[in-house]
Amino acid sequence: METLQHFALLLVGGALVNNILLTRFIGICPFFGVSGAMETSVGMAGAVVFVMTLATTATWVFWNVLLEPLGVGEFLYIPAFILVIAALVQFVEMYLRKMSPALYRSLGIFLPLITTNCAVLATATESVRPGFFTMGVEYTFGFGEALVYTLGVAIGFGIALISFAALRERLEVAPVPEAMKGTPMAFITAGLLSFGYVGLGGLFGL
Repeated sequence: METLQHFALLLVGGALVNNILLTRFIGICPFFGVSGAMETSVGMAGAVVFVMTLATTATWVFWNVLLEPLGVGEFLYIPAFILVIAALVQFVEMYLRKMSPALYRSLGIFLPLITTNCAVLATATESVRPGFFTMGVEYTFGFGEALVYTLGVAIGFGIALISFAALRERLEVAPVPEAMKGTPMAFITAGLLSFGYVGLGGLFGL
């Protein structure tokens, strides 16, 4: 029961309490860039969930099998993780192009963008390296914990992105003053949405 509660807290913490977009403001470039339409937001959210989970799996293995045993993890983990994530995205893109052209056409525009999405690198770094501090506790994640936390972060990314896109589409037809339309209203909406996520920390006692 305690183990189940621990994993549940990791999932909820990654998705809501420590939402990577709206409480930590990591990866906000795609957050503003693709949230103008619901279709592109759903595509980006799905691609991020898929790639972020695979990226954490690959970097966890890379850290524990190669970097840490050689004693070079603290010096080389950033360029090494970037290379692993970029290579992973390229392999996924080639696989989808060959095996599922329809899925590749729907996600193809988003896959290259994920390579430069700092949220993927940040999540992989937090999940893999020892001594990650979150929710008032310092963690050294095992493989299962890293995957659960990453899944929570990816789901939180998707929820925030899709909800923001829905609000932006609604605001397009709302009686907003002309001077506030577009980017100014998007920033105000994101700020108010962020307040809601920050308040969840008290709700869950985290």
